[in-house]
Amino acid sequence: MAVIAVVSDALAQVYSHAQIDRLMESADIEISQLPSGNKQVKTREWLMHANKTMLDPLGALGKAITEPMEVLSAYEADPNESLREKISKILAQYNLAYHKGGIIVALGATVVSKTLQDIIHARDLPGLQTEFDRVYQNVESDPAAAVTASCALLESLFKTYVEERGLEMPPEESLKPLWKVIRKDLKLDPGMVEDEDLKTILGGLAATVEGIGSLRTHKGSAHGRGKTAYKMEPRHARLASHAAFTVASFILEAWSKSAS
Repeated sequence: MAVIAVVSDALAQVYSHAQIDRLMESADIEISQLPSGNKQVKTREWLMHANKTMLDPLGALGKAITEPMEVLSAYEADPNESLREKISKILAQYNLAYHKGGIIVALGATVVSKTLQDIIHARDLPGLQTEFDRVYQNVESDPAAAVTASCALLESLFKTYVEERGLEMPPEESLKPLWKVIRKDLKLDPGMVEDEDLKTILGGLAATVEGIGSLRTHKGSAHGRGKTAYKMEPRHARLASHAAFTVASFILEAWSKSAS
């Protein structure tokens, strides 16, 4: 309610009644009758309705504030605080953060994802950005889809690497065969290093990649399930996505190092 109150107040100071309705409709918030009252009241009604009726209310909030967070730059919510800062501050008070593209995520273990997103933007990798966005869009509402997107993000990165490096694409373009090509070219095979600590880390890296692929195959949304299926929860999706982000960030940094 505190987030809704602050966002409602901030938007009401900048947008007209019609513009507020447009923002909320663009967030796919469906309501039988347009809220009435002043701008703060109607914005609050829109967001409260989303919070009560939608499977992913944070996703709706992210879409609703994309324009003020990314397009507006000079509007002031009060003499000392911009609209963007005001919204960011209340989100942070509740361990939330706005990410580019209308994504609101829980704070904690987000440094790697922020680093990865910066690299994706710098290197212009739209395929990775698509899967990155799909992860955050589905972690809470559809954990299995988030796991699938985490695996697809790595597959997209590995394919891009193979193509840009002019390597031979494996007959089966799935995660594990692609990883073998990447691992060999970047010299990430544990058997290729002497340091025992590095061997352990590189072995863990390989196990992480294989585990993400297996989780997608057995529990993700990409394949049908048998009679017994372990219930995929958001915490499992976060584990898979954070692991995928860590692997992807490392591969991209190693790729840049090898090219320099």
